[in-house]
Amino acid sequence: MSEKEELKADTSMDDSFEITDLPKDTKGAVKRLFGLLLNQKGALVVILIATLGNIGLYASTPLILGKAIDQLIWGIQREGLGGGFPMLAEFLAFPLLLLLAAYVFSSCFSFLQEYTMAAVGENLVLSLRQKMSEKITKLPLRYYDSHKTGELLSRVTNDLDRVAEVLKTGSLQFVNAVFNISISAIIMMTQSVGLTVLILFAMSVSLLATKWISGKNLTAATANQTVLGELNGKIEEYFTGNLIIKSFNQQQKVQQEFQEVNERQYAANKKAQFVMFAIYPAIRFLTQLGFVVTAIVGSILVVTGRMTIGTIQAFLQYVNQISDPITQSSYFLNSLQSALASAERVFEFLDEEEELPDTADPQSIPAPKGAVEFQNVKFGYEPDAIFMQDVSFSVKPNEMVAIVGPTGAGKTTLVNLLMRFYELNGGKILIDGTDIKKLPKSDLRRMVGMVLQDTWLFQGTIAQNIAYGKMDATREEIIQAAKAARCDHFIRTLAQGYDTVISSEDSSISQGQMQLLTIARAMLADPSLMILDEATSSVDTRTEVEVQKAMARIMKGKTSFVIAHRLSTIKSADMILVMKNGTIIEKGTHQELLAGDTFYADLYYSQFANGAANG
Repeated sequence: MSEKEELKADTSMDDSFEITDLPKDTKGAVKRLFGLLLNQKGALVVILIATLGNIGLYASTPLILGKAIDQLIWGIQREGLGGGFPMLAEFLAFPLLLLLAAYVFSSCFSFLQEYTMAAVGENLVLSLRQKMSEKITKLPLRYYDSHKTGELLSRVTNDLDRVAEVLKTGSLQFVNAVFNISISAIIMMTQSVGLTVLILFAMSVSLLATKWISGKNLTAATANQTVLGELNGKIEEYFTGNLIIKSFNQQQKVQQEFQEVNERQYAANKKAQFVMFAIYPAIRFLTQLGFVVTAIVGSILVVTGRMTIGTIQAFLQYVNQISDPITQSSYFLNSLQSALASAERVFEFLDEEEELPDTADPQSIPAPKGAVEFQNVKFGYEPDAIFMQDVSFSVKPNEMVAIVGPTGAGKTTLVNLLMRFYELNGGKILIDGTDIKKLPKSDLRRMVGMVLQDTWLFQGTIAQNIAYGKMDATREEIIQAAKAARCDHFIRTLAQGYDTVISSEDSSISQGQMQLLTIARAMLADPSLMILDEATSSVDTRTEVEVQKAMARIMKGKTSFVIAHRLSTIKSADMILVMKNGTIIEKGTHQELLAGDTFYADLYYSQFANGAANG
């Protein structure tokens, strides 16, 4: 565990996260999301016009059909059944053509509406994903210390996908439902106010029932997801800890624990499935009550001569047309809550505090020499938990500085401050007499090269990985850097040589070979200062020799900071800083520190004793 991780544990920095399906501020999330949608005003106007055209024409079809039926009945009553096809053509030709035109144009408007809405949703998600990508590069290292990678990935992928799905599909259904219900209700009102009010009352009962059942569904689904998450966690734990479980004979206990969680998940999932599959039949039954009420009351009105058969069939069609939208609206409102919660998490990420911007009047160091000075540096990962107090030392150009100490002493933190990955709580850090706060971050980090303990390589060719710090490097420059880092030989043994595609997840090359590639990458960038953070801690002794030879070449003629675990590798350092609990407790050369009763001497001789014992 690094000092940063230990400090986080000591100061109770909570990096856990919990994803809920309810937004904290519904109004705020809606307002902000709608504000982003307004950036596409033209497309929204097209959607509005297409929706009006689509629903308006679709809602007119029952009325057209009703008028056609009434005309046909009137014709039969006038001329009897002997009129044949000419009579049908006379009374039905125009209504049927009108009906066909309404369906055709309604379909065209529907296509335009769905196509434009899909584009709006994708553009919104694209813009949000671009903003999140930019945000990732601007967040301070402090943010990544206190948030899990899974949380960030969830926001960039799952949350955005959920917002996109609701925008492209759910919102379109909801808009169509609102317009469909509204336009259908207006048309029905023009035909019979009383019957319309009665139907809408019956539908409102269905809506309330839908809302109640949907709420039960959300509760059951949330409970099921909670237990499912617990079950998945147990499965992962049992798979990864299988060796330990068997070593301590805990198989039976594990089986009992898993069975208990499995049964709870079974019960929760069964309940969630029952509620989910019970919704539609229940709602369908309730909406059919409106159909029955319309049929009964309409029949009475027809018998009494207050309404025509065509109008009644139109009302029956309208009942079917508005019953499904009512159900869809209820489903949408539930999914909207989940989408707003996702959007809220995205906005929270976008609102995170960024790195301090570069000073308005930046300075530059045209030809860096590599002199470094820490003046009374004060730093804490949290403002109320200061880790470093009054750290001061100076380094001359081309000197090698070794930083040693127990785990959690502050070694990596010290070099991270030099790179300005964190901002100081007090004091100054100078390079060639210039405060690093007055330097643009890009210039500062261009002056400093890092070879870390974690040999991170990106998905790409070996040549691309070596050239990561100098993207315009020629192939010859890349090869020269590889030779200097002592990795040219093994690269040429690969089938594709420098064009071999690798990544940190790839097992085609060893850990030591990865380490040599990162050294080649730093060599090619040719910085003025070098930081080597326990670069040999995870390799074997033979590979370590190769890595150390490569490191010696990379440090030649440069100021270098070496964080070392094996103290035998830093005997030639110009200065050794001994750290403990965030403070430099000793400094001097190897011989000077061994000459006295020092903490360094205890560390050194304990390693020597352990090495002799192991030998």
